[in-house]
Amino acid sequence: MRIQVPGLSLCVTAAPTYIRPMLIGREFQKNEVNGTRGFDAIDGCAFLAILVTGAFIDIANRLVPADLPLIAPFTFNAPIFLGCALFAYWYGRGLICSAGKDRPAVWRMVAYFTGIALIYGATETRFEYLAQHMFFLNRLQQVALGIFAPFLLAFAWPLESLTRGIPANLQAAARHPFIARPLSIVAHPAAAAVIMIITTDVWLIPAVDFASMLDPLLYDLMNLSMILAGLLFWFAVIDPRPCPPCRHTYLTRMAAGFLSMFPQIAVAATIALSTTDFYDFYALCGRLYPSISPQYDQMLGGIIQWIPPGMLNTAVLFILLRAIHANEEKAAKQMVIPAGSKIVQAKWTGR
Repeated sequence: MRIQVPGLSLCVTAAPTYIRPMLIGREFQKNEVNGTRGFDAIDGCAFLAILVTGAFIDIANRLVPADLPLIAPFTFNAPIFLGCALFAYWYGRGLICSAGKDRPAVWRMVAYFTGIALIYGATETRFEYLAQHMFFLNRLQQVALGIFAPFLLAFAWPLESLTRGIPANLQAAARHPFIARPLSIVAHPAAAAVIMIITTDVWLIPAVDFASMLDPLLYDLMNLSMILAGLLFWFAVIDPRPCPPCRHTYLTRMAAGFLSMFPQIAVAATIALSTTDFYDFYALCGRLYPSISPQYDQMLGGIIQWIPPGMLNTAVLFILLRAIHANEEKAAKQMVIPAGSKIVQAKWTGR
């Protein structure tokens, strides 16, 4: 329910009492038809707070890095920080402005915020220092950024909540043909799978890996590209909606999600089982754990790149089969049976 006061609006659906006053804001644009809302004063305050916090962290990271806690970044990555903060805020705002029946299940909310936390923890804490001094920790970071975190975010399927939380003018800008048309091409499950495979494998080329370890900007680009490629891939393949409204069939999504596993297995298995030290940068910079030999370090990194991603690629089949079943059950409940029709139960389906 939305209570309107001249020039003000308040989302009061099931929001705690101490939160409700914070939701009042002056709306500059509204769209009650599709549930979106305009940019308001609360958005302005939130954006300002995020920018100030980011600037403070960046300055402190430059001036007194040794005095910062472990949760502070090793190198501050502004795009990733802003992305995590803004999408956490927008999702939370969307949840508060959602009616009880429209709110996602608790497990979806947990999956979403866990995905955000994984991205932040892998890039904006001192774990990044560890990832630059052991190959297997570097692979753990990249698998978290490109596989696990995007998988959790897509599994949460947060689009409805984000639609209610993101201001309508920003959504309109994202739907501009200049953005929407290229995105519709690369968001095809097959194209997204190719982009994901290429992005992952390019950064595993020893010379490219060596260069990214020496260049902070290139390292930040690697992290950001893994996140974007992962989001593109997982949102394309585990879309739970039927076709339509989804533009691609379940079979297309299953095939792209499952078959993309095999090129990645080939590369990861080569790294894990090889006796050649492909990544000598970690020996040059000093390994964090000298007791772990280069070959064992590389084997662990290859296994991390091999086994967990393959398990999630296989899980795509079960996730989409569950989605098919749920959509069929929903369609059956909504089916209008004409008067006088005889209902016949199909024993093999239980209906």
